[in-house]
Amino acid sequence: MRKKHLDLHQRVLNAAASQAVENVKAQHTYLHGRADASGEWGQIWSRDPWCSWGHIFGRMRGWDQVWKGSVTAYDNMAMQNSLNVQKIYPEIGGHDPRPLMEASVHTLFTDIIEVADDGATAKGFFYVFGLVTDITTRGPISNWVLGSICFDFIRENDQWKIWHVLYLEDIDTPAGKKWGNPDAIQEFPEMPEFAAMKDVKLAQPNVPMNLRALYTGSRPFAKLPKVPEPYDTFEHTFSYGAESQEALR
Repeated sequence: MRKKHLDLHQRVLNAAASQAVENVKAQHTYLHGRADASGEWGQIWSRDPWCSWGHIFGRMRGWDQVWKGSVTAYDNMAMQNSLNVQKIYPEIGGHDPRPLMEASVHTLFTDIIEVADDGATAKGFFYVFGLVTDITTRGPISNWVLGSICFDFIRENDQWKIWHVLYLEDIDTPAGKKWGNPDAIQEFPEMPEFAAMKDVKLAQPNVPMNLRALYTGSRPFAKLPKVPEPYDTFEHTFSYGAESQEALR
């Protein structure tokens, strides 16, 4: 951060904001890892009408769409998963069904955080090295996931909230398989006892688009998204939520 143009008081506030944003990121990692969708989106997300959540296949744009896709549909899938798996493993009855949706353990590191000079917004870039365990028609499958996750944060009522998220994977491959083969899950046989899982599907974004292709040996070189740079106000920087794709250039 280049903040020499700020006075001492502003620098202290900026440094404190950077730490607060770091804590919000840590809350995201924890809540997302335990599949607590209503906890994450209910506590640490902005309800701004133009908030957005982006993945390689598109964006959920608008608070109503983000909540519908990331909470309503997500928790519904968790309940469906739980009811289906209870038929195979009845001993899980009575337990919290949400972890049966998936276990998305996204370890976020290589932090690059910039807080705006005016203290109203902040940006963060983190590299992801983690795993996602899903219950599929092939049984429980754990995938290595590598990629980047980018945030725009906004300060609301003296609290930092997530405003825009752009999560772009490069690797999403079952453990023990080649990272350059995104279709490696096909090597696992279908299991009749898990056939009901074919009807459990993720919500689709209301702004579908191809934001990134998974890595293969033949994928053209793909730049990482832009990292945050010092800025004074949000009007003078790029957005991780804009459809203009400026963050990807």
